[in-house]
Amino acid sequence: MGNGHRKKPFSGKQKKKQLQAKREKNLSIKEEDSDEEIEADKHVVRKHADERKYAENGESLLKKEQFNNKDDNITLPSTQKLLGSSKSRLHSVFEKSSPREIRAQRKASMKAFTRLPSTALEVSVNDIYTTVIDFPKRPSWHYGMTKEELESNEEHYFRQWLDDVYNKYPREELSFFEHNLDVWRQLWRVLEISDIILIVVDIRHPLLHFPPSLYNYVVKDMKRKMVLVFNKVDLVAEHTVYSWTKYFEEQFPEISIVEFSCYPRDNRFVDDTSTAFLQKRTKRPKKRRYQALGIKELLLACKNTNLVKQDVEVNWTELIEQYNRNATVCDNLDDITEEEVEKIDAIQEESSSDVESLDAEENIKQIENQLKVVNINNIETSPHKTLITIGLVGHPNVGKSSLINSIFGKVVVSTSRTPGHTNHFQTIHLSKNIRLCDSPGLVFPSLLLKQLQILLGMYPIAQVQEPYSSIQYMAERIPLESILKLKTLENNEWSAWNICEAFAIKQKYYTKASRLDVYRAANAILRLVNDGRILLSFKPPEFFTSLKYLIAQKNEIDLQIKVESKKMGINTKKTDKKEIFEELNSQSKQQLGGYFELLINYNDDKN
Repeated sequence: MGNGHRKKPFSGKQKKKQLQAKREKNLSIKEEDSDEEIEADKHVVRKHADERKYAENGESLLKKEQFNNKDDNITLPSTQKLLGSSKSRLHSVFEKSSPREIRAQRKASMKAFTRLPSTALEVSVNDIYTTVIDFPKRPSWHYGMTKEELESNEEHYFRQWLDDVYNKYPREELSFFEHNLDVWRQLWRVLEISDIILIVVDIRHPLLHFPPSLYNYVVKDMKRKMVLVFNKVDLVAEHTVYSWTKYFEEQFPEISIVEFSCYPRDNRFVDDTSTAFLQKRTKRPKKRRYQALGIKELLLACKNTNLVKQDVEVNWTELIEQYNRNATVCDNLDDITEEEVEKIDAIQEESSSDVESLDAEENIKQIENQLKVVNINNIETSPHKTLITIGLVGHPNVGKSSLINSIFGKVVVSTSRTPGHTNHFQTIHLSKNIRLCDSPGLVFPSLLLKQLQILLGMYPIAQVQEPYSSIQYMAERIPLESILKLKTLENNEWSAWNICEAFAIKQKYYTKASRLDVYRAANAILRLVNDGRILLSFKPPEFFTSLKYLIAQKNEIDLQIKVESKKMGINTKKTDKKEIFEELNSQSKQQLGGYFELLINYNDDKN
């Protein structure tokens, strides 16, 4: 017989006793919760039932150690969990909120909120990162160390780093951040072997996805080339993308910036802050035509880093043409069924390799031969002499795997809306001597609000214990009740709880006891936010209070129209730019369409 614990039968009588004990425990809580709060608690219980079940059997990563605190008992992951000593070694691990915090936040969400001015959406480096918390780097080592010595050294260093973070910063001010050493090890390996680092950020909140500590380490300490990728640019207006580009160029001049999207932008929407625009976003069809934009510019940015390796020769021009053609014929991604996606995910979970290359239409062996998928040897700790490695890093749910699929024009790595879906780094060859390396999404330590992190997609929605404070944060900054077209209250005093109740009524969300399913409504709203159907888009400083970015973009538009007109032989001395625009060919109109609308709006405002 093995040493493993055998599952014991659990009778109905035992279950009844367990439920009675649980009811008595709940009744012992002095603070009386309302019926709605109890319903929300039941949802949390159901969501985390599997976690508690495994914890009771001693099989889970979710064991906790109690760390005494003057105000409350907090739960931090156990040492075993931090070091990833389990079958699921690379699942992200975060600190859980205490029951007292959850009750307090829920009650606060029932109070009416005050709508903040539009400038509340403006963020800057100094505002967000008043204090830059360093992330753990791989401790020094040498080839004379055994595997056990190396791992022991890393474990000791990681424990010390984690202790320092919690000793230096108040626990309630710290954001969610990665507590699993094995996930950090994946980042160390990707950074070590990469010649060029692509930091992928979501354009809706790029500064919040851009850790200054990582930038300083890669650019200044490691002296590596870095490219910043603004992903999902179809979700916001062109002017927002332009403004963020200019801001990052001013703040971080050492990096190149590229725009990328799996879907085309609707150029009719010029202002992504108007209520009318935000209401139309909620009606956006879930399934859109796949048309990747920015592949050519991304590869061109890698070329322009002017990386020189003595034993590597790359024909960048041919490579760019090859993969730019792929972007025009990759409509097959639209034809993948849900069963095929589930099949892909099942294969990935069973695979113990660091490389997972998958396609919905072809078998794995054919794809490995075609794409030349390779496994990174554990000994490889520096950039390969005969290869150029492009590493992708970033927070969960920013679209790193989708970017790789777009480049190849087919599903080569599986994707999911769930943060942290990629849990091993994966390498795929672009050519004989260029390879891409996709790393797991990893949340860096910071002082960001946890409610904001949930809205940014850094934390799995299914694991959110208290969603209402996140709803309130968003409702204070955008007219959420108008966007969702909820019925107006008699006193017109909205709270996050009222919004969730009204949305539950609209969607007919009810529990088995015929009560409003407020928790489900809040959860559904958060999913709409992460999917981009409710737009929470942050802006750079002075976006609303100055014409700084608008004037700069106007000047570039004028120059671009002049260049295009010269190519077409159009008289640029005409005063009416509308006439010039009408004379341009269809391709030029398509390129300048969104810009031109912005220019007309600017001139109208000026007049």
